[in-house]
Amino acid sequence: MRKIILLLLVLLVAFYASATASDKPTIGIFMEAPITFVNNETVRKTVPEKTMSFFPKNTFNVLPFDTTSMELRTYKEDNRMIVNQYFSKPVNREDIQKIAKGLNCDYALFIIISNDAPRVSAGLFSMSFRTTVTCDVRLLDVATGKYLTSKQIVKDGSSTAIYMGAPSFDNAYREALGKALDELTIDTSVMIKQCE
Repeated sequence: MRKIILLLLVLLVAFYASATASDKPTIGIFMEAPITFVNNETVRKTVPEKTMSFFPKNTFNVLPFDTTSMELRTYKEDNRMIVNQYFSKPVNREDIQKIAKGLNCDYALFIIISNDAPRVSAGLFSMSFRTTVTCDVRLLDVATGKYLTSKQIVKDGSSTAIYMGAPSFDNAYREALGKALDELTIDTSVMIKQCE
């Protein structure tokens, strides 16, 4: 009799867990960046890690970044938005909404990263690259097509080498991107209220 009761309790807990898991809003994180940086391992790791921290697993179902990246790339290929290996046409709100609906997302966090041309400065014994990165972040309610958050963060980064060394543009870019992501905040309370 104890085994039957224990089995029923386990099944009840499993049923409750699966029922409450489906109530969590699903988030897809999408990123647009210059192709040379979208394929950069550090950028592909840093952006999802930082943005996923806004959406705790006990409250949100966050799709894997590889899944959303593949869907974004496939959508661009299917709609002939990829011009060449260095340039593709940017997606807009309607595009992200279509992709997110296809993935059954309730919300889409869309990050557009752009940078200006590197600036070089040289001193007697040093040389540095500087760049400015713009991080445009939008949180989209997929059902309504309205932005819950839309903000732009602009940060500078630099890389310096001393005597006979060469500065790295990648380091300048990563520094600026890191500063922008550190400043990013997202208020998820509106999303939680909508799902209650």
